[in-house]
Amino acid sequence: MAEFRELAMSDESLYCNYMKEWIDNDEQIVPSITSITKYSCFEELVHELAHNKTHDETVDNTTFFLIDDEEIIGAVNIRHHLNDSLKKVGGHVSYGIRKKYRGKGYGNKILKKALDYLSRIGVQEALITCNADNEISLSVIEHNGGEEIEPYTKEDGTTTRRFLFDIA
Repeated sequence: MAEFRELAMSDESLYCNYMKEWIDNDEQIVPSITSITKYSCFEELVHELAHNKTHDETVDNTTFFLIDDEEIIGAVNIRHHLNDSLKKVGGHVSYGIRKKYRGKGYGNKILKKALDYLSRIGVQEALITCNADNEISLSVIEHNGGEEIEPYTKEDGTTTRRFLFDIA
């Protein structure tokens, strides 16, 4: 049975296997906050994620991993509130599924759990964003009831699509 939980020190081998798949496939690790390259060691990663002391987030946040059959399937970083930057790009939720588990409904499962968590901590309306060309994320967001609002165009000309979820 799948667990949706924070990372523990006992998960080091699972985590290493998870990171190896991202790196072996030459993919950008999503959410980036879970990348070992941001930390000096696994112990630091676990400690900082558990205490919301992450290097690249300026808002309170929580990171969960979806773990099943002794493998990490994916991860999600949930921001408890948004700063001006996250209102444009990033939103409340950033999630990623390891390659071999994509297309099997895990994105929907992680997003639903993230929205449930936001509701439990008092967020009434969640913003989720994705790159305009990310058809898989667009499908997951729309499947879960996201209502599209105005997009944001970055300085480099790329467009970020933005969606609101009423979770009150």
